[in-house]
Amino acid sequence: MKKKQEEQEYKKPDTRPIPILITLAAAGISSFVSILKDVSFGRFVVNLLITVIIFGIFGSLVRVFLDMGFKVDKKEEEKKNMESEDEKADQDEESSDKESDEEQTQE
Repeated sequence: MKKKQEEQEYKKPDTRPIPILITLAAAGISSFVSILKDVSFGRFVVNLLITVIIFGIFGSLVRVFLDMGFKVDKKEEEKKNMESEDEKADQDEESSDKESDEEQTQE
């Protein structure tokens, strides 16, 4: 019984690398476009810095929103688990009531 509960226990996905991945992807695309356009080194560095700052913030916001969404999912999962446990307890009570009723009718 405990194994099933452990298997069904909610595990939040790891969202830590999301801002880094978004920032690296944006920086790579920015670098690629700057190289294709043959931009001067000073302008290249400025563009890259601006891109990293903007997409670093954007990635952090995405992570925060995902974490908030996973918290809501966790609460819903816990609520479902509590309801299913309550239903099982009710069924166990009903079955024990029936057994006691049968014992009383046999006497």
